[in-house]
Formats: sequence, C-alpha cells, structure tokens
Amino acid sequence: MVTQPSTGPQQDQPAWNSTAYRARIRRDRDTGRIPRYQARTALSALDLADRHRAALPDPTQTIDFLGLGPVRGALSEIDGSQYGDWYFVHELLVVTGATAEDWFRLRDEEHRECVEADDGIPPRFDEYTVYNADGTRHQVPVCNWQLGLLLALDGPWGKEISHNLTPAFRRAAANSGLTGLIPGLDATIHSDGPLPSAEVARHQASAGPLAAFKGNS
Repeated sequence: MVTQPSTGPQQDQPAWNSTAYRARIRRDRDTGRIPRYQARTALSALDLADRHRAALPDPTQTIDFLGLGPVRGALSEIDGSQYGDWYFVHELLVVTGATAEDWFRLRDEEHRECVEADDGIPPRFDEYTVYNADGTRHQVPVCNWQLGLLLALDGPWGKEISHNLTPAFRRAAANSGLTGLIPGLDATIHSDGPLPSAEVARHQASAGPLAAFKGNS
C-alpha cells in the first residue's frame, strides 16, 4: 500500500495467497532464522488476512488518514473484495483523538448489529495475537476504514471532518440511484451548488481539520 491520502478502499491490489508466506515462515522458524515467537506472530497476522480475504501491506508505508495524521495499514483490499483497508485501532485513536471508551462502544455496537442481522457478514473489526519472547502475548485490534471514519467523527475534530466529507457524501448520494426514489433528495444534493468533481471530493476529504475552518470563513 502506497503512502497517499485515503478515506476508503483502494483498488487494483495484487492477488494474495498466504500459502507461500506460511511455508517461508515455517522454514525460517525450523532453521532458526527467526525465533518461534516471531513466527507465531507472523502466522497469526496471516490468519487475520485470510479471514478477510485481504493482503498484508508494507508495514513501513503509511497513509494520511483524513488529514489527521499517518497510520499504517493492517490489511489491504484485494481482488475486488468488499473489504477496504484496515488499520490498527491504537494508531487511529492517536490521530483521531477518540478515546478507548469511544472504541469499546463502537466495537460493541458493531458486534451487536452483526448478531442481530445474522446475515453471515463478519464485523468490521478483528484482532491478531502478538507473541513475546518471555512467553506473554497480547491482542492487537484492527478495524476497517469505515469504523475508523466513525472513530474520527467521535473525536474532537468530528464536526470538521464531517464538513470535509460533505462533497464525498453528496457524490455518493448522487451515484446511489436513490434520487428518483426519495423525494427531495436531488434538491438536497444540489442545495450547495453544482456537484463537486471526484478530485475535489478526495482533496477535501483528506485536507484535515483546518480546511473546514477555512471553508467556513
């Protein structure tokens, strides 16, 4: 995954097959090239990727999440999967300013909605296990870009982020096919003038909180 502003899934990712990676990790573990605890962590991360039909992106690359700050990708979309990019929750909390309590509430709501829907679609959060040399372990939670966006809206910059996303929301509504079904929707979409271009919407979405203040001035 390359370093670039992003608010949603990225396209044209290469096909992903974890089998070769698993074989390499086990070979390096068995030959002593990597410690067993590191191999267990790597295999747990691959389990996470396989559960969501996603790839593990380059851990050295970051994106500027909604103009709030850099985060690393935990999972990356592949082959037209419905899953978008996923991020480490602890990094999202840092850049969005949301609290751990915000995350626990959002996670519990997501879990409850999935249970009630009972449609086989998994929650938009998950975790993998990090194993340590001293025998301890801990879970690392991750979530997809949609839950990350909700965290940002719960944070101290939520109002500004919502303002920045308005052009993208207008375009999404216009392309939803619902304008002929919901009375007044088309008028609402165009109430602020002509529909912005996709480039303008992307730029505004990643422009950061200060852009909202400039837009309101």
